[in-house]
Amino acid sequence: MAIPVILALVALLWIPGTALAGGLGSGRWPAVALAPLMTTGLISVGAIITALVGLRWGIAVALFWLVVVPALVWAARMLIAHTGRTPWRFDAPTVRVWQVVLGLAVSVALASCIVHGGTQAPGYIPQQGDQIFHLGTVRSMLDSGNLSSLTADGLNHREAPVFYPAAFHGVAATAVMFTGAPIVVVENSLLLVTAALTFPLGMMLMLNTLVARDRHLVLLSGVFSLAFTVFPWVLMVRGAVWAQVFGSAFIPAVVAVYGWGVAQAFLGKNWGSSALLFVVSVPALFLAHSSALFAAVAAAVMLSLAYALKHALDAPRNPRQWLPLAVFAVLAVLANVLGALVAPAGMAKDVKVHLPAQQVIAGIATSWGSTDHPSQVAGLVLTGLALIGAVLCFEHRKDWWLSATWASFMAITTLLYANGTGLVWQWTWPWYNFGFRVEAIMAIFAVPLVVLGVSRMLHLAGRWRPTVLLIVLLCLALLPVMNVQAQTATKTLRNMYRWDSATGWISSDEVRALVKLSAKMPPDAVVATSPWRGGQYLYIVGTQHTAIPTEKSSGRDDKIVSKGLKDMATDRTVCAAAKRMGISYVITGGNGLPFETFDWHLDQAGIDDVGESGGFRRVAYVAPYVLWSVPDCAA
Repeated sequence: MAIPVILALVALLWIPGTALAGGLGSGRWPAVALAPLMTTGLISVGAIITALVGLRWGIAVALFWLVVVPALVWAARMLIAHTGRTPWRFDAPTVRVWQVVLGLAVSVALASCIVHGGTQAPGYIPQQGDQIFHLGTVRSMLDSGNLSSLTADGLNHREAPVFYPAAFHGVAATAVMFTGAPIVVVENSLLLVTAALTFPLGMMLMLNTLVARDRHLVLLSGVFSLAFTVFPWVLMVRGAVWAQVFGSAFIPAVVAVYGWGVAQAFLGKNWGSSALLFVVSVPALFLAHSSALFAAVAAAVMLSLAYALKHALDAPRNPRQWLPLAVFAVLAVLANVLGALVAPAGMAKDVKVHLPAQQVIAGIATSWGSTDHPSQVAGLVLTGLALIGAVLCFEHRKDWWLSATWASFMAITTLLYANGTGLVWQWTWPWYNFGFRVEAIMAIFAVPLVVLGVSRMLHLAGRWRPTVLLIVLLCLALLPVMNVQAQTATKTLRNMYRWDSATGWISSDEVRALVKLSAKMPPDAVVATSPWRGGQYLYIVGTQHTAIPTEKSSGRDDKIVSKGLKDMATDRTVCAAAKRMGISYVITGGNGLPFETFDWHLDQAGIDDVGESGGFRRVAYVAPYVLWSVPDCAA
């Protein structure tokens, strides 16, 4: 069921994106690596413009952005060439195609095993908060024809929709529109494609473009891109931060484009194509997830300082050589100040986390991996390889930025866990001050260091005899590490995809019950149901709409209905609110969750208790749910 969807997603992400990147001057290999980022930019930026001019996003509009726009870019490029001028070009160092293919084969196999073992089936719904938002937003986009991130948080704030970086949801909605596949299958498949292809390709491009000293780096990037469990697997299941997974996977590719442009500028060569690609990449990265842009900026600042310092040291007695370093140093300071100034209200709050010193030391040594013993041993090995790679970067005057970026996020993660946000909030607020979100970025920059560390070990092995034996021993030593990490990742996903857990949001029986109840209502009916008892997933498995779509919906009418719907027949205020929302049915029953009583959540007793009030007529019962029709009332 998922394989055709995965192939459709690959076609959607790579065909238009490769064409656009090529039109902007990218060579064939970089264009393939940049393709998902380019397509994401076409869809997410195109969706905003489409909404602003008052058009619906449909197949014709999608084809305009995905086919016509790249064609126009190519036409402009050919026109420039026809005038006799040479169009700008971005070409990374040559790669061996078989190494790219073999590296991707390893990452695809590893990610497929993890996702298949962890999710159990492509249509399974993860059991976590916010999940209905991520699935429901795609349904809402399809219903409204509006994929714009400017109003993408409409399910939680329907009276005044606000910005949410929804490129992930826009890509998923476009895929559903073209394939007709279920939303759950498409989103799960998109996460697999992101982990198995998008992220490894970006990592290959970054190392091949900026650190191309070993012809095996591309292959090794594919093999070790998923070495750490904190990205993408832990991030995928902790609060369903799917948008951050999607956006963060683009960070290496964006850094590669920026770094290549900076390098060309310092060499006095043409950097125009890199600038064009970067201009397209930045809004795509921001709309995928705003925190990913902050991480990319941090890496770009470090890279700029490293290249400027090398430029200065090439002619240390020439004052003009030091000018770029001074400029980038000032910009680095301003970036930190600006980051603190633009922090939204509440993001600078004091999060009190004080882990014991022993646990902090273990976290540093294992790159903040899983706490079980096999995973900690594996994490210790990976951290050791990353340290070897970090030393190797410092041996070359322009590559220390990679080590510095990794060390910075390691330090921020450690301080956050050891001392809360008191010292680091100005750097952690883009990640909502959550340690697991920050450590995911740390892992992203640890991967290339691990690759460099493995590369150095292989080179050292080649200096002694017998060479083949040493390389085999090294591979055998690392195979158990990758196996442990894969098993940990699978277990991490499985814990969130358990359908029949007592603390799950919805069970397989409840899904089947909702499908049966959906058949007993008009397809366009609006149904009131508590978002804490599984009924909210009617919006995903049925055709009807839910009156209160998520556990965070908090509009004026939401509050009235959630607390007082049972009094609809006698309370004019409740009656008016229910009629404004168009409620014609109610679903009660299902398992309540232990945290539905948090102070900031709406009281849903008015919905849960309609069976105890007069006027509501019982229509059907499919365990564990009861379907009711609402009474007539006078507003």
